[in-house]
Amino acid sequence: MIKFNKLLLPVLLLIFLFQGVTFADINLKLGKNINELKFKGDLRVRFERHDQDKNANDPDDVNNPKDRFRTRFRLGMFWKNPEEKWEIGAGLCTGGTSSTSTNATWSENESFQTGDIRLDYAYAKHKVNKLTLIVGQQKNPFKTSWILWDSDVRPAGFTAKADLGMLFGTFGGYDVIQNGNDIGMMYALQGGALIKHNNIDFTGALTAYVFNSHVPKPNKAYEYQILDIYGKFDIKLDKKIKLSPYLQAFINIGADGKKGEGYLGGDLEPDSENLGLVLGVEAKMDKASFKLSYAQVGSDSCIPDLKNADFGSKVTDGVNVQGVMIAAGYKITKHFAVETTAYLYEPLEDVHKGDEDKRNIQMYHADLKYKF
Repeated sequence: MIKFNKLLLPVLLLIFLFQGVTFADINLKLGKNINELKFKGDLRVRFERHDQDKNANDPDDVNNPKDRFRTRFRLGMFWKNPEEKWEIGAGLCTGGTSSTSTNATWSENESFQTGDIRLDYAYAKHKVNKLTLIVGQQKNPFKTSWILWDSDVRPAGFTAKADLGMLFGTFGGYDVIQNGNDIGMMYALQGGALIKHNNIDFTGALTAYVFNSHVPKPNKAYEYQILDIYGKFDIKLDKKIKLSPYLQAFINIGADGKKGEGYLGGDLEPDSENLGLVLGVEAKMDKASFKLSYAQVGSDSCIPDLKNADFGSKVTDGVNVQGVMIAAGYKITKHFAVETTAYLYEPLEDVHKGDEDKRNIQMYHADLKYKF
């Protein structure tokens, strides 16, 4: 049996070897209703280190850092029909079935192990005046920072976006997980504004995310009903310097139940651990870039397997965590850059009284990034 994922990628990569060669030269024809096929993608090669101090008060606790190399490869393809105002987009990526990672670890289980290529997204997009309709698995359509939603998450469902000049609105219904015979859905509504004045742009948004009863939850009284507020300034100091401070806060107003009935159990009360926030700034100066953020994520503030997977991944499923993210990057050429990132974090609360958790985690990334 011919395997789709083993043959399609090499064929597509061959196209890129013929730089400057037209579709006609290689006898590649588009359908009569398609006037453009666009390819774009990226490759990231990463060295990663986890450094965990499990118990700072225990002299017998031995620190044993974990090192690994990882690859992320993504390829996007886009078919456009301007006459009928629709677009088909599909993407391939490395990684497994996790919604929050497209990384492939080098030689994870055997010598020189090869990776897999999977479907990253596949959607149809229609534009009708100021309204855009999207159906299928798609990139996250909501304004957000890096913490609440991992950048690899691809919501599957239906999206309607309205562009009203300074104002915008987005509504969506998404199939989160199949729970037995039922569909676990998320419904989201975001309203916001994009205000431009001289050299300053401001983006602000208020969002409600509601997950229905078919999404797994800690107890019968518990719901995932998340309210999220996001604001970001983009300040251009000159042609080569831009400063972008931002703030995001989210609260799960549906978190309920007795002590110990929250996501992590223990001695935590769900309605006391339902807040998350991030405060940060990004700076770009010519070819250099810098990022600094402080974040904390309550144990019942969000759905753990959808939030950023790097921050807090080694502490209680990535929730009940606080710490900082620091990054610095440099563009060596227009499409090739290097970046280093550090995630320094620890538990936000002690899950069990009398058993204080002293874990401190340092996770470091060194990346080579290529865009094509």
